[in-house]
Amino acid sequence: MAKKIICFAFASLLGLSCAAAANYDNFRNLTAGSLKPFARDIGGLLGSGSNQTARPLGFAGFDLGVRWVGQFKPSFNDTVLKKNNIFGMGFLQAEIGMPYRIDGFVRAGSFEGISVAGGGLRYGLWNVSDEKYKINAMLVGMADMATHKYFYAVHFNTGLVCSVNVPVVAPYLGVAYDFTRLEAQTVTDASLIGKEVSVSAARFTVGMRAKLKLGYLAGGLTYTHDRALVNAGAGFRF
Repeated sequence: MAKKIICFAFASLLGLSCAAAANYDNFRNLTAGSLKPFARDIGGLLGSGSNQTARPLGFAGFDLGVRWVGQFKPSFNDTVLKKNNIFGMGFLQAEIGMPYRIDGFVRAGSFEGISVAGGGLRYGLWNVSDEKYKINAMLVGMADMATHKYFYAVHFNTGLVCSVNVPVVAPYLGVAYDFTRLEAQTVTDASLIGKEVSVSAARFTVGMRAKLKLGYLAGGLTYTHDRALVNAGAGFRF
């Protein structure tokens, strides 16, 4: 039953992703007051949804999956994105296990005209335990670059992820901090061309991951810069 619930939730999130149309063409009409709120929204999407467990892969372990994250509505004063409209990003993510409880990962995606590439490292804080109800924890560091014909952004984050070895559906919890620098490139207001802003925000995530015979499904909720986001993930883990 738990697996069916997770599958239904994941299918619902994928349905939302199809409806999450963000028209970034309005960036041409950007105002100075909208630049930082827009940067926070982009940074929140880039930072969310990359982790669904705190268990390291182990040496030569491998994970290949897809990730999707969506924000329910833009930040206050973000006039670029349509008001009260969900928008999001999708990624393909590959991970590999290395010695000393270290995992490396790379991610890339192209969605609604934004191309994203990045990656990072994770470090398990103590020896891995697969015993039931034991807690695993890891530190995460990640960097991404997002490009669009009207702007580009560079994003970094650091965080802590914990997960519990619950059979079938395992919960996870994450706390992180996002740093985003965004530059306007093509806008109507000539004074804003080349204008850069830097923003930062704490991010809190809670979710569940279901282990299946050939892989996993995961879903979670995130809160950052006074906005709620949803995360979904699926993949194969060896």
